[in-house]
Amino acid sequence: MPQAPFVVRTEHVPCPLCALDRPKPYRSRMYRIGDTRFDLVRCPCGFVYVNPRPDGETLGKMYDDADYYTDGYNLGVETENYFARKDELLAHYDGVVAELERTLCEPGDLLELGSAGGFFLAAARKRGWRVKGIEISPPAVEYSRREMQLDIHSGDLFEAPFPEKSFDLVVADNVLEHTTNPEKVLVKLRSLLKPGGHLLVIVPSYVNSPFFRLILFVQRVVPRRFLGPQLVKILKLDPDADPKGGGYPYHILEFDRPTLTALVERAGLKVERVEGSVPLPAEVFKARSTTLRVFLLRTIFKTLDLGMRLGVLPGARLTLVARA
Repeated sequence: MPQAPFVVRTEHVPCPLCALDRPKPYRSRMYRIGDTRFDLVRCPCGFVYVNPRPDGETLGKMYDDADYYTDGYNLGVETENYFARKDELLAHYDGVVAELERTLCEPGDLLELGSAGGFFLAAARKRGWRVKGIEISPPAVEYSRREMQLDIHSGDLFEAPFPEKSFDLVVADNVLEHTTNPEKVLVKLRSLLKPGGHLLVIVPSYVNSPFFRLILFVQRVVPRRFLGPQLVKILKLDPDADPKGGGYPYHILEFDRPTLTALVERAGLKVERVEGSVPLPAEVFKARSTTLRVFLLRTIFKTLDLGMRLGVLPGARLTLVARA
């Protein structure tokens, strides 16, 4: 088993949602850093989280990993390095921003927490938004400043030099699951919104879902050869089958609809809508040839995605819109 590239320290924590400290095992040995393995536990309130988790210093070092924007950031859903997808992502986010303008507000002041390489902000700026970002990953900050010419705060949200009531829209896309105190983060983001401003939060919710629990229960009869190693990795069925042993514990929190909604409301925001969906894996949806396996998997994923968007099925990813 490979050694960690840095000293790994851990800390025991109570439930980040209700502060109760009576967790039950949920998914053992889910992640690892070197020889140190990390378990997922579930609180009686329904929240799922890593415990013990990496301490603050260890969490900071994890995001310096050179592989983060290939494996950690994409979580296996994409097969290409994040930065290599620049043109694709700029085009994608142009459509995302257009939809936000149609459903939320016209272009104004926009802040993205966890701005990564800056592709979302660059697309928004092109459409007339005044944009700023916050990012803790030094490689991503350097890239977004150099390649995108963006105004990015390098570091923590609570050290960012932005006055209260500065933004019409704040976006936290796949960020909250990385945080140690999500309610504190949401309260801070609320303070940065102008009166009537919107907060857009996107989080993965597959691991804390009936789908994941069902798959774990029946995984012995699921044909691994049909799924393939990439989907086995995406579905987190067998961390030990992954050469990296499940990867670093980037996601220390696992939300579902009730826990995410409760946190946002406790932060003083009014939830306007929550929509479920499922990420579509590149290995299936960007395949050059349509084999029977690819056709069946596309059908399964599209059916699941439709059911989640209609609210019939619990989402594997949640998109929440709230208002100050």
